[in-house]
Parts: sequence; structure tokens; C-alpha cells
Amino acid sequence: MAHKSTKAEKEYRLNRVAKLLSTGAVRSEICEYAKSEWGVSVGTADRYIAGAREILKADWDIDRRQFTAELMSQLASLQKECRKSNQVAVALGCINSMAKIAQIVEK
Repeated sequence: MAHKSTKAEKEYRLNRVAKLLSTGAVRSEICEYAKSEWGVSVGTADRYIAGAREILKADWDIDRRQFTAELMSQLASLQKECRKSNQVAVALGCINSMAKIAQIVEK
């Protein structure tokens, strides 16, 4: 019988699985990873996946206006960096994306 993971180990594993999910890993890949890295069963891996999905859900459970403001800020910073490095086409893409988000132009 495998030892019971500590709270810190479980938290690390949940965050690791959340990262795997966010980069496109599928259940079978995560189960294989969990088995080879941590020696856990498919059932335990499924519980990690469920917990990781809750983490990802909480990351995106924000107000629409707040999310819009964060996107606009990121795009503004990105377009400034693109202008500095003379990537004007990318800067223009950022500006166009901002205009679409702000609903200034038609999508």
C-alpha cells in the first residue's frame, strides 16, 4: 500500500495536473503521468484531475469587467513592447484586438 500524500504533496500534485490540463493534456496522459511520477492509481489521478479543474475554474471565475480590464492592460503593454522592437504589425494587431474588445469596431 502506498503512503498517504502530505497536504503539501497533494497541493503540488493538484497544481501540476492543473498545469498539464492548461497545456492540453488529456485524461489518459495525466493518469499515466501520475502513475509513473507518483505511483498513484487511476482513481487517485481522476481525483487530482477533478481538483485541478476546480483550480482552473477558480482562476477564471472573475467579473467580466475585471477580465476585460486585464486583457486591455496586457494588450496595451504588449503593443508598447512591439513598437519598441519595431514589430509594428504585431502592435497594430494588439490595437485592433483592443478595439474589438472595447466594441469600437465590428468583429
